[in-house]
Amino acid sequence: MKKILVGISLFLSSYNVFGQFNPDDMIITTRLSETFYDKNGDVLTGKGVIIGDVDSGVDVFHPMFFFADGGDYNWIDVNGDGKFVPGEDAVDLDNDGIASDNEILRYIEMNDQTYGMIGSNSRKFEANFDFLYNDANNNKKRDFGPKAGFTEQDPTYGELLFIVRDDDGNNTLSVGEKITALHTSKVRAVREKDGTIRRRGVDLIYTEPDSIGHGTGVAGIIMGGTYGVQKLHGIAPNAEMIFANIKYDYTPRFVRNFPELVGFMAEENPDILLFEDGEWCWEFMDGSTEEERLTTQMALNGTIVVGGAGNLADGKMHIYDKLQSGDKRTYVVECPSRAEGKVNDGVFPSILWRDPNVYPVITIETPDGKESDELRDGSGFIRVGDYNIFYSRDVSSKGTAMFRFGFSEKDSGSVKGDWKINVSTDKELELQGYVVDVSQGWDGNSHWKSNKISEVYTVTFPSTADSLISTGAYTVNFPFYPGDEIGKLCSYSGRGPLINGRLGVDIVAPGHTTFSTATNYSYQIFSGTSSAAPHVVGTAALLLQYDNTLDNPRFKQLIYSSASKDRFTGDDLPNNKWGYGKLNIEGAIRTLIEQNK
Repeated sequence: MKKILVGISLFLSSYNVFGQFNPDDMIITTRLSETFYDKNGDVLTGKGVIIGDVDSGVDVFHPMFFFADGGDYNWIDVNGDGKFVPGEDAVDLDNDGIASDNEILRYIEMNDQTYGMIGSNSRKFEANFDFLYNDANNNKKRDFGPKAGFTEQDPTYGELLFIVRDDDGNNTLSVGEKITALHTSKVRAVREKDGTIRRRGVDLIYTEPDSIGHGTGVAGIIMGGTYGVQKLHGIAPNAEMIFANIKYDYTPRFVRNFPELVGFMAEENPDILLFEDGEWCWEFMDGSTEEERLTTQMALNGTIVVGGAGNLADGKMHIYDKLQSGDKRTYVVECPSRAEGKVNDGVFPSILWRDPNVYPVITIETPDGKESDELRDGSGFIRVGDYNIFYSRDVSSKGTAMFRFGFSEKDSGSVKGDWKINVSTDKELELQGYVVDVSQGWDGNSHWKSNKISEVYTVTFPSTADSLISTGAYTVNFPFYPGDEIGKLCSYSGRGPLINGRLGVDIVAPGHTTFSTATNYSYQIFSGTSSAAPHVVGTAALLLQYDNTLDNPRFKQLIYSSASKDRFTGDDLPNNKWGYGKLNIEGAIRTLIEQNK
């Protein structure tokens, strides 16, 4: 996903130069078109709902991830000019009406990484984008975190943050308006990459940074900001989140601690569980792994489980073919010398089929023209020419057969060139082929070179778990590429079915181009099925606030029955591209309210 975002940002930048869009036309997909209330008359904001996210981490210091529960304060217009002047005016912390030296009020100018698409103005304080803070030591920057001497007990883990309720609607701080202090983190706990667990109220302030910013973007869509204040507040801004941080290894299985991450989430018992990772290397894709089974059990126990369908459909990393008895096929993997700026020293194909009683014969031809002996079963390492080949034939508990391979150069050099996988069979064989290299990228550094490349069967693990709600992505706000259209399914969005015959995609949500939080006091463009899935999670949080007995099957039926159809989805739903249609948050809420009458 991060690699896709880089390309999108450059593309949008060129459009911004020529003024091809108007910020007023941009849709904030996390803001509902109307206000809904729970049975107690409170606005639906996800209050009381706990969400688990298996992801890259979260920026626990981001102002958007604190509740506005620190109380209201007056501010002091020191020079009496009727305007807020940062560094001169003050917050009346002790309510004595006097601007003390330690009460100086400044603001954090949030960094707009959307190329102006959200319409921020960097030249002045904007109440719906920026945050006020008390510059207690007058050093003209906001101090925060342990290195600045703050502890877990300090509100906002640093110098105090404030928001403006903006009663007069002029998007600035006016005389007579109160400012509200932020205080409590919305993050309940984080399991770090090494297994250390940080908890709010104990040691959350020491949480490791979100090194790639992915989880921070996801969190913004779900719980960012304060309802009615920030332009980009999340769908469920009063929800709370728990994070299990993914550690990626260089060779497969790339996320070896997945069972531990899911086990942690099972112990935490969130109301909703979100998976923000997509894998296809050496996976059976049939719901049979330990973590998929545990995920399904969590769903049976009442947890709503959601994941992105993945961004694999247009990456040329999947093939699909049907062979008859006596057929022989050659499938070519093309490998570049470098991947993501590094030597491409490993590529990892796999061939899957559903009948474990079929034993296709496979040989491997290396880039230097050497061919391996025939492989039918077993596992091991062989040397072919200048290359090393790992192979293993395995069968899942659900009966899916897989031949997996690892190709490397004998001296850890590049695997550049064409690798040929020759497959022959004496029985009918319906196969899937997947490939990825050490870059682990969506955009197919190493890819198939074949007329059997296919966009179907591209929903990625762990969204292949039996009870998981798999979410595809469609385009909003700005096309992804020339020829794309607003409302169209994103070209990369994973398609079903699954290898075990299940539909594969349940629902499709806004995925491109959406906006969210970014690390280091920023807002960003956030796209992909990684953006779509949090929209479903936010919807679930709102519905759970209204009815806390809602479970995974009932939630599925609510979003299925309320899903929108249009000229892009067509009427023939469900299908393996759109699932049951486009997520309709307001429609799902209305349906639940009607059911509770």
